[in-house]
Formats: sequence, structure tokens, C-alpha cells
Amino acid sequence: MTEIAERPPVPVPVPVPGPEPARLLGRRLNRQRYFKDPVGYTCAVYHRFGPVSGLTHGDRQHFFAFGAEQNRTVLLDDGTFHTAFEYATPPMIKAARRGIGLLNMNGPPHQAARRLVAPAFRASAVRGYGEAVALITRAEVDSWSQGDRFDLSVRMRELTLRIVCLVLFGVDIAEDARPLGRLVQRMLALRYFAPSIRYFPFNVPGAPLARLLGVIRDLDDALDGIVATRRDGGGRDLLSGLMEARAEDGGPALSADELIGHLTTFIVAGHETTSNTLSWAFAILDQHPDIADALTGEVGALPEDVESRLAEIDKLPLLDAVVKEVLRLMPPGPNTSRVAVAPTELGGFEIPPGSQVVTSKFVTHRDESLFPDPLRFHPDRWATQGPVSVYQYLPFGVGPHVCVGAAFATLEMKIILAEVLRRWSPRVADGADLSRDVGLMMAPKNGVSVILRPPGTPRAGGRVVGDIHQMVRLTDRDIDRLGW
Repeated sequence: MTEIAERPPVPVPVPVPGPEPARLLGRRLNRQRYFKDPVGYTCAVYHRFGPVSGLTHGDRQHFFAFGAEQNRTVLLDDGTFHTAFEYATPPMIKAARRGIGLLNMNGPPHQAARRLVAPAFRASAVRGYGEAVALITRAEVDSWSQGDRFDLSVRMRELTLRIVCLVLFGVDIAEDARPLGRLVQRMLALRYFAPSIRYFPFNVPGAPLARLLGVIRDLDDALDGIVATRRDGGGRDLLSGLMEARAEDGGPALSADELIGHLTTFIVAGHETTSNTLSWAFAILDQHPDIADALTGEVGALPEDVESRLAEIDKLPLLDAVVKEVLRLMPPGPNTSRVAVAPTELGGFEIPPGSQVVTSKFVTHRDESLFPDPLRFHPDRWATQGPVSVYQYLPFGVGPHVCVGAAFATLEMKIILAEVLRRWSPRVADGADLSRDVGLMMAPKNGVSVILRPPGTPRAGGRVVGDIHQMVRLTDRDIDRLGW
């Protein structure tokens, strides 16, 4: 008989650790739990299973990767890991759009587009936008009155949308483009990845997807009109810079559809990031009266004229530290998703092509070895903080997809904080529920209800409730702090 050679055994992949699938619905229920509270689910998985885990035990489709080492691997290698937005966008939404922006692009197309748009966000360009931010913010805070009660998160959303529209294409939506502002707000309310669209993806009259498709078409048409007008009349805004941009080899300028795609991305990402961060900042400052008073004193000493004030604003150490600390505790996009497009491995576990990998700024920013007492709001830590790499502190991401507008967003937040605190002391209403709502961004779920007081009014920090107590140490009570 002919001897049959023994083949070496095929190695069996080591199953990734993770929660057990639900008994009845399996991993589908685990997915629902994640989407219901991405931050809570992510933190629980991290504390229980370590730096690399699955949505469920042995998962081959959805993975979590935590910490600086995993951030470097997943977020730097755009040849292996693609941004997940375009993969997750429903086909009918893809078909309805006129163009896509940087968030949805991968590989060479992303690299080429980024080279074209990056000059509009250089330091010299960003400084030029500062005056518009300051003037609009001053006009907004001048319209407020002592004793006013309102949802500060709504005011910040309206203000930052007004700013981004003026900076992008020279249109003040408070005066001559209200329909554009309403379209943007409607699109944000009907989120691409909302459960109502994810679980009912049908284009039938009255359905969320049908309404979203209509808003996308209307917004694209409105932006197309602005682009056409700008081609005829010129301008000195960011859109004008984008229209003049050419590839290094003298290639064609951005088409109208490409411009529309980038403008939509800049509008949505550009104002939600800052408005949410500012809302959390004012809420957290209210709970830390000594820090709020010190910051009010620092910004109150700025020169009166706008030009001189802008020249000094980046030199204020406490303002800079407060912005950094709020971004550490409450990163605008707490989780970042990538899709593996080639076989790879993380932490000794195989990652098949097509699987989704979630990294977490929220978890990374709570590394106790880097940030002692990580849940404490402690801006002074940045005065003595040792070297921190871009993979350890990454509020705007890192790698090829790092936020192109990070410098502008940071300057905008500093200007708005300074202008508001020079005129007012927003006090969070006693008993306010400060809980999180996590979609693409992390926003205050119930807004931030405030009462306006003049600067210098004695403050105590009103009592607040909600899961902010899980994310920021406001008291010494023994409560669930997401594992920390």
C-alpha cells in the first residue's frame, strides 16, 4: 500500500475573548446593546476582557482594540484598515448623494482629496477665520440678558453652525440663509446610522429614510446653488480656497459634486464637534467653581479690541488646559470604527477581511498610568504632564484620517469660551440631567439647561444628575463609574 503522508494540522485561530452571545437572539442582541450605549458597552468589554476583544466571545466580525499600541496599528495603517463610514452607509443614501467628503474616503482618492483641501486649514488660514468667529460670538452673547434661561447646547449648536457656514462660504445663516440652516438641522436629526433607519431601511412615504433622502437632495441643491454663485462672483472664504485648489501636478480642480461632498462633511463635523464639546465644557466648569472663576479672570484680562484679543488667546495657559481636559474626558467622537480590508492580527488574534474594529478615545484617555485620577477634571495636570504621544491623547483622531479641521475647531472653542465667560456666568439649573447620547458624536442627551448670571456672581455648582457622574468624578459617592 502506498503510504499517505500526514499533513500538518491547520492551526485553529485562537478565539477572541468577549461577552457570551445572548441566549435567544445571539450576537444580534449584543449589537443592540452596543448601539444603545456604545460608551458603556465599550468600557465594560475593556475592563473585563483586555486590550483586544470581540463583540461576543469568538466573534469573527466585530472587534474592540484598546490602548495606544492598538490605536497606532489600526488608525495609522490605512492600507489594511479603512474608515468604516462608507461601508456602513445604506446604499440608497449613497445613491442619493451628489458627492462624498473626507470621512467617507479611503486610499488614494482620500490622499488626493486631502492634499487639495488641507491648505484651507493651514495655520495662516485658520488665524484668518478667527475674527469671524469672535464677531459672531460677541453678537450672540450681546443678545443675551441677565436671568435668561435656555438650553445652552441648543445655543451652542446654532452658534457653531452659523460660524461654520460663514467661514465655509461667507453666508450668515442668521440673516440670509435660514433655509440652509434648517436643512442642516433636519439632516442631523435624521442621522445616517439612526436605529430607525438601520432597522427600517425602506424608502416609503413618511419613513425616516425617505425623509432623510429628501433632505440630502434639498441640501445638495442648496449647496450647488452656493457653489454656482461663488464661481460667478468669487469670494475670500474657505469655499473660494477649495475652488482654486489644484493638485500638485496641475490636475483639475474639484468638481461641483466633490465640493458639495466636502462642504456637507465640513458643516456636519465642523459644528457638531465644537458645539458638543462646548456644551460639556460649560456644564463641567459649573461643577468646578474655583476653576471657572480662575478661567473667567484669565479671559477677562484680554484686550478689548478683537485683533489684539485674538493675538493673545493662544497664550492663555488655563484656557488651553481647560479645552484639553474637556476633550480628554469627553472626546467628541468617543469611538472610532475601521473595516479590515486585508487579513491581519491584533494582540495575537486573527482579524479577517471585512471585519469591523472599534477603537476608543474614551478608554484611551482614561489610562491611569498617563492620567492619574483619570475621572477628575484637573486642567492643571497639563502644566506638569509628561510626554503624551498622539496615540495616547487623540481627541481629533490620528493618522491619515486625523481631523483636517482640528486647529480651527480648537481655536473656535477657545474664542467662544472666552467671549461667553467675559460677559456671562452660565449656571446649570439645579437638578439638571446631564446624560450622554452617543451617535457619531457624544452630546448631552437632555441638553444643558442654564441660567445666566453676570461674571463674578458667587457660585456653588448646582446639583446635577445623570450619567455624567460615570464619566467625570463630581462627588466622592460610591457609584458606578464605568469600571474606573
